[in-house]
Amino acid sequence: MRPFIVIYLLFLGIVALLAQMILPVHFPILSIIGFDSALIPLVVIYASLELGDEWAIFVAGILGLLVDLSSTSHRLGSSVLILCLLSTLIVSQAHKPESHQWLFRLTFVLVGTFTFLLLDYLFNLMETGRWVWPLSVWSKITFASLLNLILCPLFFYLAGLPLRLCGWKPSHETTDRYRDYPYA
Repeated sequence: MRPFIVIYLLFLGIVALLAQMILPVHFPILSIIGFDSALIPLVVIYASLELGDEWAIFVAGILGLLVDLSSTSHRLGSSVLILCLLSTLIVSQAHKPESHQWLFRLTFVLVGTFTFLLLDYLFNLMETGRWVWPLSVWSKITFASLLNLILCPLFFYLAGLPLRLCGWKPSHETTDRYRDYPYA
């Protein structure tokens, strides 16, 4: 069942990548609010929370490679590095019971998206050699992070619905919550 889940998450990531490439062309307001770079971190955060193991990092690496291949710049590997780091940090926290409360999930989404976009822009600045921080960049990073925060509950529900209908349970629901408590 695990390979099916990974393939499903990669398919979801490809659909998200296509959506963030195609929709801002037809609806320019989406580009202003950062939609053109916000969905892939959301998929990676979802995969990291739900899988909670090295497969999530694999999904992050493949999606990062697809983002790098589809970008117009020549910095192959920066999105792979950033998304794999983001996924590793979330996977390290995914087995804690409190990490699956909505407050923590929303925090992962907000901070994860903001960090991804900020580090991606920093890599872009290092590549070009100019250190300009216009307000439009900060606005786009902030709006994209807030957009993911708003989309997160609906996206997490819709992304997990087909898997749950097939009988799959996320890793945090299948592990024994009392294994770390010797007196329970």
